[in-house]
Amino acid sequence: MNAKSIPEPKRILLIRFKGIGDVILSTPLFRALKKKYPSAQIDLVTRTFCAPIVQNDPHLSRVILYPEKGASLGELIRFIHRIRGEKYDWVLDLAAEPRSAWLTLFSGAALRAGYAFHFRQWAFNYRIPKNQVRKYQAEVNLDIIRALGVPDAGNQTEIRLSAEDKAWAEACFARSEFKDLKVKVGLNPTGTWPSKRWPVSHWRELIQKLNGEGVKPILVGAPADQSLLDEIRKGLEGLTLIKPETTLSQAAAFVSKLDLLIGNDGTPQHFAQAFGVKSLTLCGPHWGMSWVKPGDVRHRFLQHFLDCGPCDLNVCPFPKEQGAAAHVHQECLVKITPEKVLGVAKEMLAGY
Repeated sequence: MNAKSIPEPKRILLIRFKGIGDVILSTPLFRALKKKYPSAQIDLVTRTFCAPIVQNDPHLSRVILYPEKGASLGELIRFIHRIRGEKYDWVLDLAAEPRSAWLTLFSGAALRAGYAFHFRQWAFNYRIPKNQVRKYQAEVNLDIIRALGVPDAGNQTEIRLSAEDKAWAEACFARSEFKDLKVKVGLNPTGTWPSKRWPVSHWRELIQKLNGEGVKPILVGAPADQSLLDEIRKGLEGLTLIKPETTLSQAAAFVSKLDLLIGNDGTPQHFAQAFGVKSLTLCGPHWGMSWVKPGDVRHRFLQHFLDCGPCDLNVCPFPKEQGAAAHVHQECLVKITPEKVLGVAKEMLAGY
């Protein structure tokens, strides 16, 4: 199948199971498809935990929830039958994971498109060559529809908040502890993988340095991150605030009210970029250029390049004992110093 022979679709299914940041980075693709085919039905299959981020997206007709982990074979088969019964014209697999590839194959769509990863390309009848150049992930997603002759509508990500979540954030920041802040700086020390997390000692030092500049930062995290936040705040409780416990969409609304978010590569940084909130991302083993919007002065990243990286590993292979290997444990992050982060943060906050 070639691009010239592709019929105009009336029903399009997009598949992006996870993670939250990856779904956010897919929103420019949603927008471009809706602009090109305004009367088409455009549905997204994703996991339950990602759904709150796209539930109000005006470019999607429906958000369909993929069965949760642990679903029985019968549930999976019934889900596949449901998708096949929708009779989609196009199915675009945005990640080409094994399960999404099988769903794409069994959809019965006339056009099944995705990146031609070696072990999954059999699922597609329109195979897009694997991207060989490191670039912003939203651009990688857009390359899928560009290959189908669909022009992009820019690479700005977006999240549409509900009126309830906006009202919640307004009420939260009307509270005295947040309202009285001269500048609202969030710190995101969390991360799905250990290798992405800037050291606790560095966060503690940064908090003290920010206070020396008259800034009382707000620690951002989920309930599952509480032990990490407690470790960082121990003895520094008076120098920091902490984000209230929230739903995922409320967390996004909270970030939308900040002036700057400093953090590890992860979901809150993607919230900030979607809302145009200034962000400074601390990147270790994963390429900053892939996850931070290029050419936008509101968003910057710091990365210390070593001969072993960026390695894209989720766990640093070097031992924690000093001198036991050529590199110290998580050296790429250790060498991003609090002094360096503070200096860039002050540049980004100039004028506040």
